[in-house]
Amino acid sequence: MKQVLFSLLLVLCCAGSQAAVIGFDDLPGDENGVIASGYQGFDWTNMGVIAADAYPDSGFAAGVVSQANGAFNHGGDTVTISKAGAFDFVGAWFTSAWYEQELSFEGSRNGELLYWTDVSFVIDTLAPTWIALGWHGIDTLTIYNSSGTQWVMDDFTVPEPGTLALLGVAMAGWMVSRRRRG
Repeated sequence: MKQVLFSLLLVLCCAGSQAAVIGFDDLPGDENGVIASGYQGFDWTNMGVIAADAYPDSGFAAGVVSQANGAFNHGGDTVTISKAGAFDFVGAWFTSAWYEQELSFEGSRNGELLYWTDVSFVIDTLAPTWIALGWHGIDTLTIYNSSGTQWVMDDFTVPEPGTLALLGVAMAGWMVSRRRRG
């Protein structure tokens, strides 16, 4: 009985667990710099960090939902965000820097396309748009834009590895307790 209660407690803890949110606020908001490979465990291609107050009347200012900074696509280029192994992409906030544009996404693993968006997401300069994809087991997220101009991204959200591990421990404990009862 103790094992069952312990397992149920772990499952309840997992249900309340939070996702890891990358807000880019621990980086300098120097728009000329790039996000270094390995930051938060990811490789960021064509990505920089900009302070919310760098261009006060732009989508850069409107797009930062965390404290001070947001990530953006340098030169309006296509972006790839990758990680050795795999990750799950929950979603992020996106805002266009200068004028309305459309974003589309692809998720792949080991070069094989697993997910893609059938429709483009329209983003503007006035307010951030939460784009939730909920893709599992990808190692590369590619973000395309229609305009060739910048957009800002904030609160890049992925599940915490600890959450997945805790869920696995809870499920294993539950299975062991069922075997002992049977």
